[in-house]
Amino acid sequence: MKQAPENPARRANLREVAALAGVSLSTASRVLSGSYPISGATREKVVGAMRELGYSESRTRRREATRTIGVIVPDVRSSLVSGVTAGIDAAAAENGRICTIFPTEGDLDRERDIVRLAARQRELDALVFVGGMQRVDDYSERLGDYLTMLEDVDARLVLCARPGDTGTHPAALRVGYDNEGGAFAIASYLTSKGHRQIAWVGGYRNQSTTEGRVLGVRRALASHGLELEAVYTDEFQPNVNRRVRPVDLTYANTRRLLEEHPEVTGIVANSDFHAVEVVRALHDAGVDVPGDISVVGYDDNEVAVQVRPNLTTVHLPVFDLGWEAARLAVEKPLPGMPGSTIELGTHVVVRDSVAPPRA
Repeated sequence: MKQAPENPARRANLREVAALAGVSLSTASRVLSGSYPISGATREKVVGAMRELGYSESRTRRREATRTIGVIVPDVRSSLVSGVTAGIDAAAAENGRICTIFPTEGDLDRERDIVRLAARQRELDALVFVGGMQRVDDYSERLGDYLTMLEDVDARLVLCARPGDTGTHPAALRVGYDNEGGAFAIASYLTSKGHRQIAWVGGYRNQSTTEGRVLGVRRALASHGLELEAVYTDEFQPNVNRRVRPVDLTYANTRRLLEEHPEVTGIVANSDFHAVEVVRALHDAGVDVPGDISVVGYDDNEVAVQVRPNLTTVHLPVFDLGWEAARLAVEKPLPGMPGSTIELGTHVVVRDSVAPPRA
């Protein structure tokens, strides 16, 4: 265990408990919640750190939660969204706040209505916008309108894993990650294994997260004098796609890819959930992974180790994204705080779904 902080008079927070116990912030939070299976040794480390620091979860739980953080999400089924909201909720509880989740299903009119409704709540500390957004011409104008509505009630706007262009309104706070860089790295890993015919499958073509990842793959391939063989994405339409998950379209797109581009030896999927559907479609077509075609994902969520073969993917620190977003939402403003940005890194996790192409 690491050494405890020297100032015992100051109340410790959960991040300090995690540091002293030598575990991640998300692991410490899970020990406290009791809702996840944690090894006895890890639990003892966290509980021991709590005792040493004088940390009391009940102190936070008992505090009157009169302030709220609103969390606006495009799709509650998304693994990125669920991981981020878990981090927001943990940090909110640490600071005596409660969270309210507002799903929009990608409907921009609904999003605007939610902001208007939330801005009427006197107890609102901030609205956190989680996840990618549709590429629309008036995006900057919309964010400016949201900022104005929230500033009128002394509330903040925090963008989490969402583009931060606010045009003439630079007051939004932002927590992001190297979305494009992660895609660049995973595509570079494929080329390092000898793959030259690489395709993309999954996501919506007019959605910021997908666009950034495709761009990262294109840049990586271009650095080796290569191009993407094909891109299979779909157009997002809020009134049509509400009952259709992006992964539901991935299986059919993968079968199309096999027919139209038999030369492909490597596939980059938009997320791990998309990658699972890619692998299923390949297996059903009698294609071996990774013997015939290698497959990589993005996010590093739980399904990456549940599918066979285990997925090589890009690790995304979703819990930390949420934690940092909530921290920006509630902590005391620093001098020049408007426009503050926190950028978290990504990295490739190598597992079993990539092999050199057959000679």
